[in-house]
Amino acid sequence: MRVLTLIVLIFSSLSFAKIAPSFQGELMGGGRVNLADELGKDHSKALLLCFWATWCAPCMQELKQVTEKLKNDPTIPLKLLTINVDTAETASDVSPTLKLYDFKIPVIKDQKHEIFSKYQDAKTLPFSVLIKPNGEIAETFNGFHETMFTKVREALK
Repeated sequence: MRVLTLIVLIFSSLSFAKIAPSFQGELMGGGRVNLADELGKDHSKALLLCFWATWCAPCMQELKQVTEKLKNDPTIPLKLLTINVDTAETASDVSPTLKLYDFKIPVIKDQKHEIFSKYQDAKTLPFSVLIKPNGEIAETFNGFHETMFTKVREALK
């Protein structure tokens, strides 16, 4: 009985890394992208996936913060890939929204939420996932967080 208890305690204290689900998608402006290519063969940079929609004001806040932080601090070993989850009814708003906010970011359109569903069941926005260069999920962010980049920096150390 003691051996069984010890085994249970050992396994319950271990934390198993969650590997990011693979995906591929069509980039706005052309081209295809997949998770493995974004992480790169050299695994030198982490990847921040930001799921957003044009009608989501907190999403716009988060994208603005993310793009400013990355532009102003090139020492952060991080790539950005955004995934727009507008449905067919609002998909025509994506390009004008990017222009309005002057976002020059890579965007995958995920109208059917095929990628989004792999990462989050609740489908709340904004939602971001920090993926380490080795493919492990380091952190997830539900909703807009002012302290997001503090947590990103800590996770990348």
